[in-house]
Amino acid sequence: MDHLSQIIKGALIGTANILPGISGGTLAISMGVYEQILHALTHLHKETKKSLSTLFPYILGILGGIVGLSFTMEYLFDTWPLQTNMAFMGLIFGGLPAIFAQIRQPRPKDASPKDLTSLAAAFFLTLVITTALSLIHAKHGPQVTLTLGIFPSTLLFLIGVMSAGTMIIPGISGTMVLMMIGYYQPLLTAINRTLLSLIMADFPVMFSQGIILFPFALGLGAGFYLFARLMETLFARFARITYCAVLGLVFSSPIGILADLPYGCFTPAAMAVGLACFVTAMLFVALLEHV
Repeated sequence: MDHLSQIIKGALIGTANILPGISGGTLAISMGVYEQILHALTHLHKETKKSLSTLFPYILGILGGIVGLSFTMEYLFDTWPLQTNMAFMGLIFGGLPAIFAQIRQPRPKDASPKDLTSLAAAFFLTLVITTALSLIHAKHGPQVTLTLGIFPSTLLFLIGVMSAGTMIIPGISGTMVLMMIGYYQPLLTAINRTLLSLIMADFPVMFSQGIILFPFALGLGAGFYLFARLMETLFARFARITYCAVLGLVFSSPIGILADLPYGCFTPAAMAVGLACFVTAMLFVALLEHV
């Protein structure tokens, strides 16, 4: 049952990572698996067998969420946008008890400031910054064209590093950032063309698209390791104040999730169903903790 729970959580994290405004990292914290995944990533070279055993169910779920659930999520977001977004908000807010527990009971070697002012400052700083970022309309970013070359490939590598950071650092929607700089749709198109050419055994197209995407994939790998080490250090040495910052990210998430919805979505009936979805999702997170 543990593996089934991990696969389900991985699928939810994977789905969240491809939806604008939703942070897979925050969702991972809410479901209580964030630090476990971080430890496995940063100790992959030292504890290879144990780390792979930990990561495999999550990777399986994440890939399933990205490849399989993305089509379902696209339909749900187009048909019932408010209700679906409220469900994801419930998944995030369902982890609040676990976050509050980390703040109330500091770890023995935690070097976080103990005064309430510092903890409150961390909360409000992340709340204000992520709220401001969420209010920027992501769709205004100019679209780019993916090409071969030293400069485009280097830039794509750096974007891969940045994308990994947005997936690892809680509260930042990687999809929204990619949309803002105009790389979301081109990368999605290139990845879809690569997968389709693989299915159709069209190897020339698969090879040409794969060469273009290779620097991005390389950047993702480097970024995952670097940012995982950074976040693991923060949680190991300054867990209490880091969780206060995460709390700010959680409370700012409704703005990022609901900011782009048209006013027509907020009908009394839709809001009532949305609230039911929110509560159900919160209970689902609590249930996952006991599976």
